[in-house]
This record gives sequence, C-alpha cells and structure tokens, in this order.
Amino acid sequence: MSKYILISSLFLGFASVSCERCMTCSYSYDETIIIQTVNGEEEQVNTYTGRFILDDDGRPWSQECIKTNTGEDFTIENAYENEKQTTDLENFQYQCQEQ
Repeated sequence: MSKYILISSLFLGFASVSCERCMTCSYSYDETIIIQTVNGEEEQVNTYTGRFILDDDGRPWSQECIKTNTGEDFTIENAYENEKQTTDLENFQYQCQEQ
C-alpha cells in the first residue's frame, strides 16, 4: 500500500513541476495604397495576417510558455497590447490563445 502512495506522490510531484501553460499570439493589420490607373487613382487595401512582434533579440515572438505552479503571468499578451497602443499600423488587431 505504501508503495502505491509513494509512486503516486512522485508522479503528481513530477506532473506539477513539469507542466507548462503556453500562449500563442499574432497580429494582423491593413495597408492602404494608392494605385494609378487609366481612370485615375484607386485605393487598394491589403490585409496582412499571422504577423508577430519582435522580442528583444529581434526574433519573432509568437509563443510564451510558463510553468503552472510558479504563479507567473503571461507577458506576451501585454506586449501585443502595448504594440496596439503605440503602432501606426492601420486596423491593428491581435489575437492570443492559451494552449
């Protein structure tokens, strides 16, 4: 009986230490350009999706994982919200999903 308690305790301890929560974020935006045509100028709107902000090292930052038992919060969503507040991109929208 004590062998089963010991094994289950070790399994639960390992599971609580090794489990991670991950969040994935990306953004989209529109770009309006003026095109010269035979009939004059026309506006064309291009939508770009699946873009990522860059981390401090200049690499795309699309996912952040944290251990479940540390009490830490995700910082990636705050970074995307900050980008939304400071960007001059048209129709900037971000989406984050916890996995």
